[in-house]
Amino acid sequence: MKSRLLPYAVLLSAALPLQAQNPPKGFEKVDQEIVISTLQAAMKYDVRSFSVKPNAKVKLTFKNPDDLPHNLIICTPGKSKGGDKGKEVIAAVLKLGEKGVEQNWEPKGHPRILHSSGMVQPKKESVIWFKAPKKEGNYPYICSFPGHFELMNGMMAVSKRANPVTNLTYKFYHGSWTALPDFSKLEPKKTGTLASGLFELGPRDRGDGFGFVFTGEIECPKDGVYTFETASDDGSRLYIDDKVVVNNDGVHAHKGAQGKAKLKAGKRKIEVHYFEGGGEESLYVGWSGPGFKKQSLTKGASAGGGGGPSGMLIAAEEGEAAIYRNFIADAGPRAIGVGYSEGINLTFDANNMRFAQIWQGAFMDGARHWNGRGQGFQPPAGEAVIKLPAGTAFATLESATSAWPKAETRTTELRFRGYQLDKQQHPTFRYERGDVSIEDTPAPVTGEESSHLKRALRLSSKAAPGNLYFRAASGNIAAEGGGFLVNDELIITITGGKAGIQDGELRVPIEFKNGTAQLGITYQWAE
Repeated sequence: MKSRLLPYAVLLSAALPLQAQNPPKGFEKVDQEIVISTLQAAMKYDVRSFSVKPNAKVKLTFKNPDDLPHNLIICTPGKSKGGDKGKEVIAAVLKLGEKGVEQNWEPKGHPRILHSSGMVQPKKESVIWFKAPKKEGNYPYICSFPGHFELMNGMMAVSKRANPVTNLTYKFYHGSWTALPDFSKLEPKKTGTLASGLFELGPRDRGDGFGFVFTGEIECPKDGVYTFETASDDGSRLYIDDKVVVNNDGVHAHKGAQGKAKLKAGKRKIEVHYFEGGGEESLYVGWSGPGFKKQSLTKGASAGGGGGPSGMLIAAEEGEAAIYRNFIADAGPRAIGVGYSEGINLTFDANNMRFAQIWQGAFMDGARHWNGRGQGFQPPAGEAVIKLPAGTAFATLESATSAWPKAETRTTELRFRGYQLDKQQHPTFRYERGDVSIEDTPAPVTGEESSHLKRALRLSSKAAPGNLYFRAASGNIAAEGGGFLVNDELIITITGGKAGIQDGELRVPIEFKNGTAQLGITYQWAE
């Protein structure tokens, strides 16, 4: 994905001292400041991961106290969502050959490069001023000097839940315990980095008999007393600067515990130990302090630590979709969740043949139903959730101004005929209304400007009704730029029918020709 953000970046000379690098126009006030330094004689960055919010104005200072030249290049996520750590850029560097030296080992114009510090000489530093990407995801950063990449790499997470934890890593263990063990004496099964800075149980590979040690740094904005909290099933313990602050150990159902610590402003080491014996599993970590209220530091869990298990995020394979059939909040007991690898998601309500909601980012947290069904309704795990009208999306009306039928728990007007998956596991939903057969195919669309969801509806009937309508949205609706702005959060455009606003609803009369009709609907999140 090529970035349209390059014009926002001002890459300043590595030879200039930091004090001389004044902010460019528009960056007099930034949303976030990041300082990343090389470690002398260690071939590493001191910050291996950090998070920023979409569109945030960022000042990134790159310091090089080492005796070798280094750079810092921020890359796009690429096809593997950042999993390749920007290796495509390194492959392009190697192809430079003899030209590499004169180009400072940077393949200029490479589509994966978002921002670069330029090559920073020993004992020098550079500043990158940039606007963070709009699209959430993991953005690798690397040193492209030959031989440095394998050790000198990190991850910038772009997330609406950007938070104060950086360098968050985990060690994952197998074992059967009734209390937290001394993990330092055990060999982890795997290790990794959580670029988002959010604690989660997602990296686990089993449902029972496992443990985690999470280690990172948390930025305390002021001197003062901070309150930390864990809520877990089973045991957990939280350390600040290697001292126990919260002890929530033992085998127990999901419960919380708190502790306080008087801390100086700046970065403090934070460490969380957790184990799961059997049954349900959950982990919540949160904090509060001088000048701010309780804040969740956990992925997929609400502030307060309640709500049952969390942390088993379901994700689609690259280029495919994941299907989640279960009890989904605001979509009913016959809900079908569809999560596309592009980070666009939807739920289809098979009781009423409607799209119940769409959202961006993470798909679903499957932990609630890990040990069976019937444990409540699971909400979406991502961001920017938009709810669509309850009740059926299709109805026959006496006239265009007739009231839409009241929503039912389960309609008797339509019959669900299942769904068919293509080679990418993308579904087409099939249902009927009387003699009308309907094929409903959603598809994600991603691009430089925005990401959105397209929907193709194909209807066929031997005796096509003349008064069938489709309801696309309800609420505060206004025509805007060839489409319709809904509740200031969603832009809908429709092809194949003449859409109109009636009583706070966006309706489209279905026009059959030779027994068939087609509608194209685009759902785009408003900025």
